[in-house]
This record gives sequence, C-alpha cells and structure tokens, in this order.
Amino acid sequence: MKAFSTLDYSEHTQLRVWQEIMSDVYYSLEIKRSQKDGLRGKIRQYDIGPVSITTFDADEQRVFRTKTRIARDPDDSYVFVMPVRKELYFNQNGRSGFIKPGGHVLVSTSDFYELSCPDGFINWTVKIPGEELRQRNPCVDDYTGCRFPIDMQMSHIARQHVRTLAVTFGNSNPRNSVDLARNLIDTIALVIDSEIGGAVGDSHSQYRLRGRIMAYIRNNIGEFDLSPKMIAKAHGISVSYLYKLFRNSGMTVGEYIMSQRIQAAYELLSTAHAQQATVSEVAYSVGFRNLSHFSRVFREKYNLSPSAVRKPPF
Repeated sequence: MKAFSTLDYSEHTQLRVWQEIMSDVYYSLEIKRSQKDGLRGKIRQYDIGPVSITTFDADEQRVFRTKTRIARDPDDSYVFVMPVRKELYFNQNGRSGFIKPGGHVLVSTSDFYELSCPDGFINWTVKIPGEELRQRNPCVDDYTGCRFPIDMQMSHIARQHVRTLAVTFGNSNPRNSVDLARNLIDTIALVIDSEIGGAVGDSHSQYRLRGRIMAYIRNNIGEFDLSPKMIAKAHGISVSYLYKLFRNSGMTVGEYIMSQRIQAAYELLSTAHAQQATVSEVAYSVGFRNLSHFSRVFREKYNLSPSAVRKPPF
C-alpha cells in the first residue's frame, strides 16, 4: 500500500501538490477548485497485478481528463468509480449526472471526462487496463458515463470485493496477484453487463464500424456541414446503412452529432485552457451557426446556461 497526502504542505501549495499526486497515481489530470488556496486530500493505493485500487478522501474539486492531457499522457484504461460518502458528478461521452453512494460509474481514460465532488467526499476506484475489460465486453464503451441504470445489488458486490482485496492484501504482495486481478476484472465486467437495458443487437463488426464513425464525428465536430451524407461517404457506406448502424445505439445519427457538439462545448467551457473564450466563440468552434440555438440546446441538455458550466456543479 502506498499513501499520499497534502496535509503536510502549506495551503497555498496544496492544490499544485494534489494535482501532481493525482497525475502520478492515475495519469495526467487537470484539477480545479472554487477556492484559491487549500485542498485537503488523501489517497491510498493498492496494486493487485495489473489492477490499481485506490481510496480517495478529499475536499471539493473538479477533475478533468482533457484532450490536451490525453495527448500529453496517453493511457488506455477504464476507471470504475464507487462513491462511499457524498455524491459524485460525472460527464463523459455526452452523458452526465450524479452518482450516489452505493452506485458506480465507468469512465474511459481515452476520452474527455469530468469527475467532481464536494468537501468530505470518499470513494473507491479500480483502474483496469483497457484491453482486459474489452476482452470481456467488446461493447464496454457503450457503458461509459453511466448510460444505463445501475444494478445496485451488483454494485454492492463489486464494492465489497474491492474493499476485501485492499484490506486483505494492503500490506503484502500476494503471489497469485495476477489471478486475483483477473477475478476482480471478471466481477466488474459482470457488474457492467448487469446494468439494466445494456447494449444489445449489434454484431462485433457493426459495433467496431460504428465506433470508428463516432470517432470521425468527434474529430470533425467543428465542421458546420457535418451530415449523414458526408459521414457515409467518408466511410464508403450508404446513408441507409449508416442509419442502420445507429439503430441500436439509442440515438439517431443527427442526435449523436448534436450530443457531441454539446459535449465538445462543455469541455471547452469548463476547462482552464479555454476559460477566456467567449460563449459565442465556443459555440462556433463546435459547429453551431446560431448562438441562441446553441444556448437553447445546451440548457436543455445540462439544465444550465453555457456560462454557468464554468462554476462547480456542487
């Protein structure tokens, strides 16, 4: 077990130290806080084979995995986050909300996300190599950002499994750590698979093609003329087949484009490197032609004005 804390540092250096700790324990992250100085934070890390378990106890903060950080420190992992005390706010892949203690959310380190918490927040997390989880569920990206309702009983089983491993092997290096890690990954895969209304209906080849198309849409989201016809042509398929690929995704092609425009705007408005950009500049940069239209659909999605996103969710 490794322990990290900001408590031995002066208040005016704690935020900087905490960002360094978080980036060392997990991967490169951006941390924001509503208060300028002071951030009480503690992490305990337990490594079980290729899996990293952590318990996190800290003050209010917004944690961002931005595109800039992803480019600087690529990481192909999934993080399974389980609040223990107080709610956790999440935002990834066009989905957002609050997770209560006893629940969970899965996020991918390969895409932008925000995880934000209030003072006195505690959670358990499990960081899993991406390929390990995809081998068990090739459609795992459909479950990021809490797309489906949580099975709370299965979530409880996962939390107990994680806690038992940490408590039992916290001060030792078990000889069968790889097998223990595989067993834990199997449990988390089972929990994800149990989520009510989980992804069904596509072959793996259709799922992979839809994934490539979704990545294309995200990479070209600033194009005003991004359309089903343009997308289909870029992938050598018909528009009708494109519509078929999205039939089991829960969104039409047009709805997905709109969700990604709003998601990209959220990232630009909420993260530090774009704080000086105006709302209109952000709207135009993600493909909106009309500011009032952007403000309306953004408010419908997040129940907030675009400018309000720059404030903490708690």
